[in-house]
Amino acid sequence: MGILGKKKNVTKDIKLVMQEMTEDPFHKFNIAFALMSVIPFLVSLYILVTRLFSFDILVGDVGVILIISIFVSLCGLFIGYSIISNILKKVIENAAIAKQCSITKSSFVATVSHELRNPIFILSANMEGLLEGIYGQLDGKQTETVKMCKGVVDRMGILVANLLDLYKIEAGLVKLKKEQYDIRELTENQINEMEILAKKKNLKLEKNFPARTFPVWADKDKIIQVVNNILSNAIKYTPDGGIVTTSIFQTGEFVRIEIEDTGPGIPEDMLQKIFDKFERIDESKQGMGLGLAISKDIIDLHGGKIWAESHPVKGMKFVVVLPVA
Repeated sequence: MGILGKKKNVTKDIKLVMQEMTEDPFHKFNIAFALMSVIPFLVSLYILVTRLFSFDILVGDVGVILIISIFVSLCGLFIGYSIISNILKKVIENAAIAKQCSITKSSFVATVSHELRNPIFILSANMEGLLEGIYGQLDGKQTETVKMCKGVVDRMGILVANLLDLYKIEAGLVKLKKEQYDIRELTENQINEMEILAKKKNLKLEKNFPARTFPVWADKDKIIQVVNNILSNAIKYTPDGGIVTTSIFQTGEFVRIEIEDTGPGIPEDMLQKIFDKFERIDESKQGMGLGLAISKDIIDLHGGKIWAESHPVKGMKFVVVLPVA
């Protein structure tokens, strides 16, 4: 890419950075300097008023000092404006360059992850064939070894899929396929699918749903991914014999989904960190800590909110808020 191409990219990213800011920094900066420029004028006006608007003050040493003071003040304002304005421009340019680097990195990781999916899928499919005896029967030791290898490959597949999802969102490569559907029905279906995992730990999955529909306008597959991520986390961290409760209700123009477990909870200072990439609540559990980071990005794309609450006695609660259709 030539210099012209780089300049075009920086200009484009500056616009993106400016759009993401809640206020235009240059506008605020100009207002601040305009207010500061009033100071010399007020000083001059004060002197004129105290001298009863006599132009004699411009004669002699006092006049020279006054004119020099006003000139120096105006020069100082102009030079100060130029210096700080250039600093502000450099800060925004550097933010734009950092944003471009982040997008480039995300695109690279997404591309690599995409290229890794096919060979991983082929490996997993062939190992499945070996276990099914397509290429001949395996003895006990061979079966055990192939199962272990398939488990490793499948975990790699999940990691690659998560990386692909995460960095595609960060690189702006995800296009939401929004449609109207009942979030209550979608959530209920995902709870039913999780029953097998819950039974392995003797967990009870409770539903607190009103007898009505909750229509939302969202990407169905993405929201399924979010609900599954949170439910699977709740099941993973809830001790045997515990309870995972899912509630849905409407508050104004938003639908609120709450998933609460009876696990140990986490410290308050970890509540925000758990949505960061590669952040795990319990290092002893399997996983790379990408599920909640992906979930947050998906909900942000929908204009919703997601957060966690921790109650030492009751456990963890995850809250997802989405706009109604």
